Amino acid sequence: MSAAEQPLNPLLPAVLQLLRAATTGISEYDLLKRLEALGVDFSALSAEPDLLLFQKHFLLMNALYRLQDTLWCEERVWLSITPLQIVLETSAELASSRAVSAGASTALRDYYLDWQQLNATDSAAVNALLHGFWQRFHAVDRRAAALLALQLEADASWLDVQRQYRRLAAVAHPDRGGDGAQFLAVREAYEVLRRVMLR
Repeated sequence: MSAAEQPLNPLLPAVLQLLRAATTGISEYDLLKRLEALGVDFSALSAEPDLLLFQKHFLLMNALYRLQDTLWCEERVWLSITPLQIVLETSAELASSRAVSAGASTALRDYYLDWQQLNATDSAAVNALLHGFWQRFHAVDRRAAALLALQLEADASWLDVQRQYRRLAAVAHPDRGGDGAQFLAVREAYEVLRRVMLR
């Protein structure tokens, strides 16, 4: 579906109004809250909370990326879009933002400009996305604990993990007079890191 065939995003006028008023920028969260305070009606969206949140987020990001193109072409104003700050930039600020944005991947932008992504995403897909996020979050948390158990820094390589595991396992192994509980902790940390680092 080309840009001309995409449905009109109903948030565009209100989002532009709020962006022009937020001269120092605004976060995505605050922008959504202000849209609701303006009376933007999201009642036609899903009644399921997680899907509703995704749909609001998608509509907002779609509006932002559309405005980014329009404002740049028509006014030479750059709309900088990051999760923590969305801001209209002009003059001196412009060159640096454009340079950074031009080098960034367009995959995210293309995703939000494709209206079919909104239509194709149902509750099951959102739940899968959330489940995957929490699995990755939990894996990062377990990785940090495993590195600590092996007395390694956060930037340790897989080779560092293997070497340190062999050293600590040799000391802690019960057959060599070590502590069985400590050996099991070292082994568990090694297995966690093997799953996280080699997947």
